[in-house]
Amino acid sequence: MSDDRRLAVVTGGARGIGEAIVAELVEANYRVAVIDVNGKAIARARETDSARAGSVLPVELSITNRHAVEHELAALARVHGPIRALVNNAGMTLPASFLDQTDEDWDRIMVVSLTGTFIMAQVAARQMVDAHEGAIVNISSVSAHGVRTGPPAYAAAKAGVGGLSRLMAVQLGPLGVRVNTVVVGTTATPWLLSKKSAAELDTMRESTLTGAIGEPDDIAKTVAFLCSDAAKHVTGQLISVSGGQWMP
Repeated sequence: MSDDRRLAVVTGGARGIGEAIVAELVEANYRVAVIDVNGKAIARARETDSARAGSVLPVELSITNRHAVEHELAALARVHGPIRALVNNAGMTLPASFLDQTDEDWDRIMVVSLTGTFIMAQVAARQMVDAHEGAIVNISSVSAHGVRTGPPAYAAAKAGVGGLSRLMAVQLGPLGVRVNTVVVGTTATPWLLSKKSAAELDTMRESTLTGAIGEPDDIAKTVAFLCSDAAKHVTGQLISVSGGQWMP
């Protein structure tokens, strides 16, 4: 691999969809900082061949801690150059109906899924603006569009991500930074497959126009495209990768 690798950052990158995004960006010749709050997942990431080769840089970090985010992203840039791609994949949810949602859980979900996205995007975007080059991809969910039932805080947070992304695209576009949102449908992550019964998975397949549950690689390939020069004229878009569960 050449030494001209650009720096990408992926939050929630040590597991599930994030792990697939990291692998795809490494294939696209990025050096990828994997941001995750889960210490065990980061420890596993440090043991991978990609980490040993320097293609993956695991960083244990809470995206809600602005001071820590500023410190870590600045440290990465000093060694590897400015961030050229950011994928805000991290998020959290807790089960609740609208009538049962507590204020405490609302705040916990919002601070990770929306405020954390804002903090990471703002800090990274400052590096990109200085370089007059960069791409940000924020991950949202079909839950933001009323496609399926779920915790109201998660739906609101992911709807906020979509709105924030479009504002960012308008304000950052003239400064050389593109911003897009990938709206994710039901995806066969290890977590989903371990938690759902065969009957539930069949119902999920029936909810798509393709008759299939998405794979993490489906999301990863779309994200990699949006980070690439092939998408240099694409910004401000909400792109649904959901098998037709939600059609913008």
